[in-house]
Amino acid sequence: MGGMAPAGRRAERRRVPSPAMRLDIQVLRAVAVGAVLFYHLWPNLFPGGFVGVDVFFVISGFLITSHLAKKIGTGSHKLLAGFWANRARRLLPLASVVLLATIGGIFAFMPESSWKVALRNIVGSAVYVQNWMLANDSVNYLARDQAPIPTQHFWTLSVEEQFYIAWPLILLGTALVVRRSLSGRRPLEQPRLVQRSITIIVVVILASSVVYSVWLTSTSPSIAYFSTPARVWEFASGGLLAILVASPALRGAHRALPRSMRIAFSWAGFLVLGGTILLLPVDTAFPGVAALLPVIGAVLMIWAGDLGRAFAPTLLARARVITYIGDISYGIYLWHWPLVVLVPLASGQPLGNVAKVAIIGASLALAAVSKVLVEDPFRYGQFWTFRIRRGFYPAIAGMAAVCVVCAGSLFFISATAPQAGDGALPALGAGTDVDAPLVPSIANRADDKAEMFDCFDFDGTGPHECTYGSDDAPVSLAIAGDSHAAHWIPALIDIVDQRGWKLTTFVGLNCEAGLSDACAGGRTGFDDIVANDYDLVLVAGSRRAAATQEATADYWGQLVDSGVPVVPIVDVPYNPASAFDCIDASGGETRAAMSCTTPLAAALDAVADQTMSTGLKLGLDPIDLTDVFCDSQVCNSVIDNIVVYQDSPASHLTTTFSHHISPILGEEIDKRIQG
Repeated sequence: MGGMAPAGRRAERRRVPSPAMRLDIQVLRAVAVGAVLFYHLWPNLFPGGFVGVDVFFVISGFLITSHLAKKIGTGSHKLLAGFWANRARRLLPLASVVLLATIGGIFAFMPESSWKVALRNIVGSAVYVQNWMLANDSVNYLARDQAPIPTQHFWTLSVEEQFYIAWPLILLGTALVVRRSLSGRRPLEQPRLVQRSITIIVVVILASSVVYSVWLTSTSPSIAYFSTPARVWEFASGGLLAILVASPALRGAHRALPRSMRIAFSWAGFLVLGGTILLLPVDTAFPGVAALLPVIGAVLMIWAGDLGRAFAPTLLARARVITYIGDISYGIYLWHWPLVVLVPLASGQPLGNVAKVAIIGASLALAAVSKVLVEDPFRYGQFWTFRIRRGFYPAIAGMAAVCVVCAGSLFFISATAPQAGDGALPALGAGTDVDAPLVPSIANRADDKAEMFDCFDFDGTGPHECTYGSDDAPVSLAIAGDSHAAHWIPALIDIVDQRGWKLTTFVGLNCEAGLSDACAGGRTGFDDIVANDYDLVLVAGSRRAAATQEATADYWGQLVDSGVPVVPIVDVPYNPASAFDCIDASGGETRAAMSCTTPLAAALDAVADQTMSTGLKLGLDPIDLTDVFCDSQVCNSVIDNIVVYQDSPASHLTTTFSHHISPILGEEIDKRIQG
């Protein structure tokens, strides 16, 4: 059989290479992934366990810079492509497998109302921008009530991938510029000057990132946590250590230190890490200054290195189970969080200790299997390593598969949803038809907010004024307030369109008290309202608004004193999580969803609305539509087959229901216009 390779060669091709691996770094990996895993399962016992990701960042910076430092001097034009291909083979195939498996878990166990958000975030994870999506959601008022996302842990991988793209470009670009500028110098001087220039660049990046991280953490901590520029210094710390260790002046210097001193460094790093994991206060702003603790700890341990069988933390490396956990730490990290999110949804019970231990076991088992079936074959397989370009094939295929499945699913969810205009709904007040579908569908209700926030100040840049209807209208309305004013806009657009009127909106965050400092450009909006001689100015705010009743009353009172015809709208009943979850549990079955009600005390009194009392004190005539939502005992989550609320506890109306209620709101406005 001339085409068959000899048995010895076949065995050689199947063998997985065993690259030299520093055992001290394997211990660090095991500690880091263990800290993250235990933090997610027992956050009260390991309040600082999340710093395990910072340890991974330092390790990545050290190893990647060490690898690049050895190659920079070769001048190989294939260095960048080879580096990125290696990273792609190492990280992306397993990431794609986990994402595809998670998609199945989402459809199997997550409520439909979470599907679209979860699928969008999976796309963000697949293209490695998850950290920026989470940074946006962290300051997005409308996203603050989102359920945990089973792929949100991919934010760390997004930061790493962004680092892997930029870092070699910075190092190699610096080396190229320096070499060209030294073309006339002696060749022996070039390596030393290149190394010095790269060191300076890394120090500048590290220092700049630290300053930025501290500043951003103090001003926007939610964004800082996920921001790549605020995290780069952690990678750069490991990178600087790699450069110093490899430099001719310092090469081997730390190895020449007394063994006792290296042991002391190792223990100091280990204790700093352990203390941070176990004792970091839960309210600590992070990353900022606090991130110095895990970074310094990791740097000290890497600097000390593997101390053999000396009594030091790296003695743990002699236990095969520790180094094996380090080997499969990537898989553990990828698999554990989807299990943490999905297992309680699948069981219908909060995670108990038995379930948590089972998640640990499942994470280890899945990671072990993944290493054999996915990681190693792509990382070391001859076919994938034979040519550089082949290293990108599985990564591209995996990312494309994830994106196509998610895009197709999102399209199907939206395309198959019943619409309010398809004749399926009874007229307002006709009652719910148990044989007709819910509108919007459960999967689409969180997105059913068209027209509400098209002209809403989310970013604190000032009043966003928009107009709807006819410019030469005989009647001109305005509405001012927060998001609970905005959710009346679809109804008001119907009203002005039907009557040939005009509507102007003044809505934004914290603008229920429009003259407070929290409402950006509040004074400008106030002056515009006063100057435009509106026939009616509707004001509204959430019963959960941050502004005090006094601040709201002052705003309304100053409008009244300025001759503005003010009419408050009483806020909608509170939609608690129990009612929201009940709609999810109905599975879209109308008869079951009709039972999703909230007792009056919980809907109206638990979070009291003060619009009526404030309006009456000012001599105003508030519009109160509570009777549309509630009877004498309960408030409803489904009315006339329409799902009333987008969310909980924010309790925003769906656009569909806002349109549906427009006739009643229009009648109330007519009464006040006619005087």
